[in-house]
Amino acid sequence: MYKLDPGEYFLGRKFLGGLDIHLAAKALVEGDSPGEIFLDDKAAPQSMFARTMKRCYLAGKHDNQQFNQQLKQLFVEEFFPRGINKGERGFSLFYAPGEWEPVIPEHLLDEIYPQDRHHYYRCKKLSGNWRRHLPGGYNLVKVDKALLENEALGSYADLIEEIHSECQSVPEFLEHRFGYCILQGDQIITWCLSEYNSGGRCEVGIATHPDHRRKGLATAASLALVEKALGMDYHEVGWHCYAGNEGSIATALSAGFEFVSDYPAFWVSYDRAIDMGVQGNQRFERQAYQEAVEWYLRAIAEKSAPAWVYWNTACAFAHLDEQEKSFEFLHRAVDEGFTDSDHIKNSPHFAQWHGSEEWESLLKRL
Repeated sequence: MYKLDPGEYFLGRKFLGGLDIHLAAKALVEGDSPGEIFLDDKAAPQSMFARTMKRCYLAGKHDNQQFNQQLKQLFVEEFFPRGINKGERGFSLFYAPGEWEPVIPEHLLDEIYPQDRHHYYRCKKLSGNWRRHLPGGYNLVKVDKALLENEALGSYADLIEEIHSECQSVPEFLEHRFGYCILQGDQIITWCLSEYNSGGRCEVGIATHPDHRRKGLATAASLALVEKALGMDYHEVGWHCYAGNEGSIATALSAGFEFVSDYPAFWVSYDRAIDMGVQGNQRFERQAYQEAVEWYLRAIAEKSAPAWVYWNTACAFAHLDEQEKSFEFLHRAVDEGFTDSDHIKNSPHFAQWHGSEEWESLLKRL
């Protein structure tokens, strides 16, 4: 295994064909995004591992035994300790061709990590006017130096964290990328940022405050970003999301993005309990409550699950109409430190049991 110097990253171009929908990989190879690239051989490479920010890619020959052994050692001795020391949750591992799939858990990680389906959408022409989607009382503003210096804005820290999740720094973002926020007064409600700008393409990073969803805000911000990108001679804007994220999919389609492909990825977590809890949340959002319970219980079995996992388990059991189990995990959530009585009282998940003996007993504890 050879770690390339930045001036040698172009050697990874031969592997980009199978990773075409992953602009982050292309941006890394072309020197437009920070990261690391490893090849099995510089003169005639057959296998590649690339890492940029929290995204990792495997490409080429999957049964390259010596390369795989050294990559496994790299995970154990360098990547995992480094990520844990930085306080990161883990990284996504993408691969092409599909033959890598059985190799990853068996030969590289020695553990079964969850796998999810993802969607990729793309937009090559503007399909609407963002102004028609922006409700009254909201303002769309450019993410520029002035906005990023205004620390008094609500959700300012969340926006900065989002920028750092896909970019090394705010100055780098301002120099090479662009985006928009939608404000209500001094509160950031929606952000839509370009990511991995490279070779006439960019991708979308977007989020809307939960209390302001289903109002067309994300569609407005997406159309504004597409308008900006196409006006800057970008010819394609990409959109990645989980296959089960119906809200993200609906926004992409309403903003004129077209479905391109469905693909798998592994999520490699440094904290198994939290990771399994997140897997449970994804099933919960899809209303697959029995599957959610199974993931939550696996998280709890790790002995390090935070209080919210117990709370979410109780919510899932409530939707399965298992009252005894639901109250068991409500009490366990309290034992673990979940003591927000207002949140519990106002939660719609347990409305059917308000006034019951078990409910009054729980409130008395709080």
